[in-house]
Amino acid sequence: MEEREKIVKRIVEEKGESAIPILIELLFDNDPQTAEIASDALIELDSCDQLVKRLDKEIRSAERTLGIFYIADIIGEKKCKGAFENLKKLLDFVQDEREALIIHGALLKFGFKESEKYLLYELENDPYMEELVMDVAIELSSSNNPEVIKALSKKAEEHPELVDVIQIMCEREPSLFELLPENIREKIE
Repeated sequence: MEEREKIVKRIVEEKGESAIPILIELLFDNDPQTAEIASDALIELDSCDQLVKRLDKEIRSAERTLGIFYIADIIGEKKCKGAFENLKKLLDFVQDEREALIIHGALLKFGFKESEKYLLYELENDPYMEELVMDVAIELSSSNNPEVIKALSKKAEEHPELVDVIQIMCEREPSLFELLPENIREKIE
């Protein structure tokens, strides 16, 4: 177990739910490593209600901070009830491609097809996204759409690191495996 996992496990086991307010504050810390640890712990804890309340507060304040994108990512991962409309509002806060990917990825986990279309377009057509192709693939990985797996397979010819994402998708939804071209199947089997 790596150090980060040990820290998260310790927070969850020793502090539990009482750590949630502090962990949420740490998402707004300027240290990405601290925010990542806090994020991992919040995913493990029953933190949805407090995360949704904080997201609502941040949106109402109209103050753009990186912490809101961590919150959005966690909310998407946990599929927190009552957060969907606020996630859509967060699109107004987006200032770069990475932020857009996070929000659209969270919305896709709620089944928002417009976000799937956006991410698929970015994967297939946006030459500026080449450096973020793995990030786009990760955000698309929650989809079971055959078009997504086909697009990822095609892109994997240029970006072999995408095979890991494709494998995870096929493990979650085995019927997707049949849609893969032979050269990608061989890498997964």
